[in-house]
This record gives sequence, C-alpha cells and structure tokens, in this order.
Amino acid sequence: MFIGEEASVSDWGMIVSFLLGFSFQWVAKKLEKWNAALYGRLFAALIGAVWAWCGFVQGGLLQSVSMLGAFWLSYEVIPLPKRNRVPTYDIIAELQAKGAKEIVVPREKKRALLDIGFSALFIGIAIPYFWIGSPSPVVELFLLYGFLSMAAGLFKRMALFRSLHLFYDQNDHALYLISSVEAKRYPLDQCVDIQVHTAPDILQLFHLFHLFSPHADYTVNMGKTWKLSFDGERVYLNPGSLASMNILPKPLSSQREIHIQPFYHPSNWKRLLGKAYFSAAVKGVGAYAALLALLAYWKIDSITMIAAILFFWTINLFISDRVLKIALDMKPVTNPPIQHIIRTICARAGLPHLAVYTTESSDYNGFAAGPYIGRSLIALTSETLKLPHDALAGVIAHEAVHVKKRDVLTAQLLQFAFIMVISSIIAGVYEAAAHWLETHRAATFLIGWTLIVLLYPAFRSWLVQWMEVRADHLGATLLDGGNDQMANALAILSKNQDQAIEQAHSYHIDAKEKDDEEEDAFAEDGSFTFEREDWFSRFSKFQLSPHPPMYWRIHSLRTTETGWSTQKLRLWWRDCWRESLPDFVKEWLHI
Repeated sequence: MFIGEEASVSDWGMIVSFLLGFSFQWVAKKLEKWNAALYGRLFAALIGAVWAWCGFVQGGLLQSVSMLGAFWLSYEVIPLPKRNRVPTYDIIAELQAKGAKEIVVPREKKRALLDIGFSALFIGIAIPYFWIGSPSPVVELFLLYGFLSMAAGLFKRMALFRSLHLFYDQNDHALYLISSVEAKRYPLDQCVDIQVHTAPDILQLFHLFHLFSPHADYTVNMGKTWKLSFDGERVYLNPGSLASMNILPKPLSSQREIHIQPFYHPSNWKRLLGKAYFSAAVKGVGAYAALLALLAYWKIDSITMIAAILFFWTINLFISDRVLKIALDMKPVTNPPIQHIIRTICARAGLPHLAVYTTESSDYNGFAAGPYIGRSLIALTSETLKLPHDALAGVIAHEAVHVKKRDVLTAQLLQFAFIMVISSIIAGVYEAAAHWLETHRAATFLIGWTLIVLLYPAFRSWLVQWMEVRADHLGATLLDGGNDQMANALAILSKNQDQAIEQAHSYHIDAKEKDDEEEDAFAEDGSFTFEREDWFSRFSKFQLSPHPPMYWRIHSLRTTETGWSTQKLRLWWRDCWRESLPDFVKEWLHI
C-alpha cells in the first residue's frame, strides 16, 4: 500500500522506534567525551533512513513517516532523564566541609500528587483514542510524543521532590539547590527581584501551562513560596521557616505577601479552564484525539468526522486570542513610556485599537495572535519590556505588521490548502498508477517522502520566512530610525536572549565555562556582530526554520533602503538558495 490506508502502525513498531532513538541519544552523550558526537549523529541518520525503509515495507508510507518521527523525537527532542555529572553526595560533602548551612525543606505529598494528577488528567484525555478511535499513525505519533515528554518531565519532578537539598554558603553568598537530577548555584548578589507568595501557584508552575521556557520549580510543599528572579531564570522554592530565608539580599520584612488561592478556588476557575484547554487543544493534540475517539464511538462516517475536526480547528483559531490571554496570564502593558511607544507605532500602522499585553517569562520574545485585526493582540514577555526603548519599538513594529497583514490566519489557511493539494496529488497518483507503485517500492518510497516529509516542511518554512522578512522591512517603516533601528533591535534582542541562555546555563554547577571572547557578542566599538554560520546551519535555517538566520536578517536591513518591494522578496528567495550551498560549490558555480 502506498499510504498505508489499511495497515495501522503496530504497537511494537512505535515502541521500538522510541527505544531505538533513546538508545542512540544515550550513545551520543557518551561519545561527547571523545569529541565523536558528529560521527554518532551521522550513524544515527543512516540508521533512521534504514528504519524508515523498514516501516515503509511493513505498512506503507504513513507508517514509515511515523516510525522515523518516533525515532527522531526520542533521539533529538525528548531528553533522557540524567543524573549530575558530579555525584550528589560529593557536592553535599564539599558544601558541608566549606561550612555551608543546610536549610530544611519540608516535603508534602500533596505537592507531588498535584503534579501526578495534572499529568494523569492530560494523558487520560487521549487514552480513549487508542481503544476506540480509528488508527492513525500521525495522531498516534503525536500522542506518544506527548506521553513521553510528560513522563520525562514528571520523572524529573519526582526525583527532585525526593532528593532536593538546599544550602546557603556565607563565604560566596550563594544559594545551592542540590538534587539527583541537577545541581545549581545561584549567587544572591545577582538576585534582581524577590516576591513572597502564600503558597505555590500550581497554575503557573505546572510545565504544560507554559508557552515559553518553564520556571525553575523547586517547590516541594504547599507552604509559603519565594520567587527569586535572576537573569535568565525565575526560581520558586519554599523552605520551612521565614528565618531561614533572612539570607536574601532584600529584607523580607519589607516584602508584601502575594496571596495565592488554590487552583480549585472559584476565583481560579477561569484560569484553570483556559490553561487546561490551552494544554489539550493548542500545545498538544489530546483534545483532537478525544474528539476522534468520541466520533468513532458514535460510528460517525469519515466525511462527517473530517468536517467535525475542521470545525473544531476553526473554533480554536477564532478563540486563540482569548485562550492565550488566560493561559499565559497576560496583563496589559501599563508602563507610561512604553504605552507611548505602543500608541505611536500602532497609529502609524493604522491599528489604533491594537492591544499589547505582557506575560511573565525569562525569555526575550514576542508574538502576534488572533485570527483577524479586530481580534488580534501582541504579547511581549516581561524580559522583552526591559529592552532599550528603541529596540522595544522595533519588536512592537515587527509584530504590528503581522497583525496588519493577518499573517496568523493567512499562514494557517495556506498550510491547510497545501496539505489538501498534496493529499489530492498522492491520492490521484496512487489511483492512476497503483500497480506501478506497488511493484516499484523504492521509487514509491522516494516520491512519498519527497512530497510529505520534505516538501511540506520546506513550504511551511518558506511561507513563514517570507512573512518574517516582510515584517522586518515593513516594520522598519513604522520606526523613526528606519532599517537601521530595526536591524539594531533584532541584534539587541538576539544578544540579550543568547546572554540569558548562557546565564541560565552558568547556574549549573557542572556547566563548562566558555572563553570570554567567544561569549562577547559585541565588538570593541560597541556594535553588535553576527558571524555567518557554517553551511549546514545556513541550510537548515533557510530551508526548514520559520526564521531566516539572524545574520542575514540584519544584513538585509542594513544594506537596503527602508521599505518593502518585490525586489526584496526576490533578494530573500535568491539568498535562500545561494546561502544554502556550501562555499566550495558556490565558487565552482561562480555565484
């Protein structure tokens, strides 16, 4: 069978795919010690191709795609639970020898049961699909990926719950959080803000309720919780006594406690429902799987089932702004100078009523959401609001163009149309040449993989990149500084995000220090420098990523006039292919 319509993905095939991927991930980690990780990745790619062929021979193209997808996700995306490179007891012994004071951390089973309960809830939503629903390799792949990701996160939380130790070293004025899964050191003189909560906010801390990087959650009881804000990370912990936290750089007596209601309190019902819907229908596919299972239980025909899924997808699209506002705890931007920037840019864009919100995150990011102008919004992370105002104006202008051009809706519709066209082509080819395809398995395999696995990701990348480049250049027309201001805004945003990631990594005790020259992203004159990347990185970003490489975006702004034209579109399309080639090929072709 060409697309595996009658043969579903066997359980053992998916299980073996995930186990194979995890095995190669473990081997790759071991090879890093001998600087042989590249060879491990090349060998994994070869095995993945062979495994995809085995899946195709066994059950058709969809099974091949699903088995390779499972292999790739378990190898590249889902991290294996890991232990500290330095044994926990060695770190604790060293801290005790230095005279560090251990802060008692009382544990309550209720805190662990809440994480287990929420995880079980979102897994349980999708479980009926495996019993009732019509087998679909793609749906099963996404569900199993979600299950494994959730299991990995839950394993880490339970290991942390059982093994967490908290120390304070007076000599270097640092807080140490030691567990069997990670060991971190937080210099308290780098703490930029402190909040005291009456209890952990489960609706904020549970990992499925985030769109950006999750918070560092070290809460192990339901008591008073401290939120410590460092560059690159937000830390939540709840030691047993107030006196034990007098080590903090700001007097807790001056900190106003923020009252946190339980997640089941009536005042939290709207948040709970919004975050649950976001986790099941936006961040995951559990809601779609539950709908498919329900329709299969009612014995609904295929046409009606497809119509119901499309209707549900349409509803999700048109309520996306409201769901995101609730799920991400968005709040309107209230800073007067930033409000002035927002009003100025939105007026220039012809969007006087566009709402701009902020959401708590240590990431530097922003996005536009909503199906059309009247129901759209811009969301900026709390860290993004700390950027210099000229750079922040560039971020807002970029997102305002996405709203003005209805890019969110357009991208969704064009991707859906592309999928329908490809599906029709595959069905037509199979109907016209079924016998030839059955007898030429290798050609069928290559054709199918080209259409489904290669062409769709490339189309999605080109489509979104075109919108991003257009937003850069049209956004520059909304700024006083034009292209130069937009280029500097992208540079500062990227630089701050890279530094935040490096800073968060530096809190790990076993983190390797990098050379200062490599970390310094600024040239001596203070200008931001971006180096052109290696060939494979350029190829993957131009052909598969939703954003062109940052070096190219900044270069295109700094070397062209302010404004947008088809000439700039042609420039991006030319460089999309030219920069994807190795340099020696370009020299040989004289391009």
